[in-house]
Amino acid sequence: MQFLVAINQTRALEWGLNAQQAMLFAFLHQVPTWAQARQIDGQTFFNISKTKVVDELPLLTDKPDTAYRLMKQLAKAGLIVMTSCDNKTYIRLTEKAIAWNRVQGSEKNPTPENSPSQVGKISEPGSEKSPTNQGTNDPTPSPSGAGGEHPMFGQAAGRDDDGQPTGAGETPRQHPMTYDWQPDAVQLSAACLRRRLPTDTQPDAATLADFTAHFAEKPNERRTAQGWHERLAKWIAENRHKPQPNAGNANGGRRHGERTGHAQPQQRPGLSAADARRLAEQQRREQAAGSPGGEILDGEYEPGH
Repeated sequence: MQFLVAINQTRALEWGLNAQQAMLFAFLHQVPTWAQARQIDGQTFFNISKTKVVDELPLLTDKPDTAYRLMKQLAKAGLIVMTSCDNKTYIRLTEKAIAWNRVQGSEKNPTPENSPSQVGKISEPGSEKSPTNQGTNDPTPSPSGAGGEHPMFGQAAGRDDDGQPTGAGETPRQHPMTYDWQPDAVQLSAACLRRRLPTDTQPDAATLADFTAHFAEKPNERRTAQGWHERLAKWIAENRHKPQPNAGNANGGRRHGERTGHAQPQQRPGLSAADARRLAEQQRREQAAGSPGGEILDGEYEPGH
């Protein structure tokens, strides 16, 4: 990637270049110093592909077609000549383009001090061109902060491409739940330990599906990775303490005869209704005979009536 690109704003405005075109031409202006040269029709051309432009100027564009379109615009402006040979793109600078870094005195630009060759030079200490040096003991102060590093670089060192903290000392990031979320075994084990659950506790498929679906419908609820594991452990613990369906009626379905202590005659295979009644009367007599005052007189009951 090209680290620095020097743009001559005076020439860019004079030639009617926009920011993208000026940046690209500033890069192409240096191509003859390093690119592969080739003689084509008696002229020296230099190989530069649109993909190379994207690689070297990611700030310009990430689309090769856009890079190629900008190169065509520079060719139309009379700054470069483009050709193709062996399926490779070659360019050469025009006479007009060579004047990119040439400065001639004028009312708008009376001295060569404004030329790109002067860019980056440090003015005399305490001068109007270097007001930030006034009152300092160092005539050429470094832009770096303590330890020789610019504060901007120190702030950016611990952040990712999105500006979020990364690396040592990073702040845990919160995120909403998703339907396809899967718990981490180590983090869930630690969460279960704090809930006094077995450390090898794992939710079954149905429990995990209920958990993720419940919280995925709440996009505003955000937790850290460990926070979601803590919530899952709590979810599992709460489910284990919920009463099971019909658990309180485990004995509620007993037959009336079992609750009152009266034996009920069992229907035997091939036993007729009359035989069942006689069997029931026999059992009743036997139970009554074994209780005080339970004597049964003949004639009180006649089976079949």
